Amino acid sequence: MQYAGRTPDHRPVRSLVLKGGHRPEIILSEGEQKAVALADFLTEVAMNRSNAGIVLDDPVTSQDHQRKELIARRLVREAKSHQVIVFTHDLPFLNQLIVTAEKDDVSYQAHWIDRDEDGNPGQITLNDAPATSKAHDTTERAKQCLAEAQALSGRARHDAISKGMAALRRTIEETMVNRLMKGVVPRWSDRVIVTGLRKIAWDSGLVEKMCETYEELSTYIEGHSHTDEAMGAPPEIKDLADMIPRVDALIKAAKQDKKAQQAAIARAQPIA
Repeated sequence: MQYAGRTPDHRPVRSLVLKGGHRPEIILSEGEQKAVALADFLTEVAMNRSNAGIVLDDPVTSQDHQRKELIARRLVREAKSHQVIVFTHDLPFLNQLIVTAEKDDVSYQAHWIDRDEDGNPGQITLNDAPATSKAHDTTERAKQCLAEAQALSGRARHDAISKGMAALRRTIEETMVNRLMKGVVPRWSDRVIVTGLRKIAWDSGLVEKMCETYEELSTYIEGHSHTDEAMGAPPEIKDLADMIPRVDALIKAAKQDKKAQQAAIARAQPIA
């Protein structure tokens, strides 16, 4: 790609030239074409100082991991002098942006755009994207659903209870990744933190309890098709209220690392 001069009114002039005079769309792959287009766009931003913001829609489609990392680094660098807005459905790339921004001490917010339960688009949750959300690290969301259910009746109450059960199920998933497995394989990232294995305090009894609770919670949510016999009676407020402390206990147990577990065992050993 060659950039040739400026017009008399200082507008940048850009031209893409390939050896042999071939058309870019014939020689370059889809990913390469998009990489060139992004380079062209960012060059224009750099040449025209009046550009105060950058808005990109899925800039890494058809890109490999190495190029995604380079693009994330460039966009974070641009964010130091421009407002950068990126729309993407690529969660690993979102994670790469976040990791790079944190490393370079660049502030960011990650919002989530989704459909509601009726399929209506445009539902926005502020600063609560899956790669950044801590909403399910605790049972707080389930407790909010419990409070809602206590003020409702009929179908609305049933829906609030089911949402609370689903939130607890998600909390067990997050507990397994972040606490039991000590983040050895982070979600939305290609990194594997092998040294985290030293912190894992594997407890088969705890794992079995987590699996049993997870399976029980699955019977309460509507993401699966259950027979009437398997489903039993609709969940009641008491069922959700009883389940919350059970999950809290699992979180507490999973927090323990190997050193803490060994120390607890040593304290329990009788002195010879």
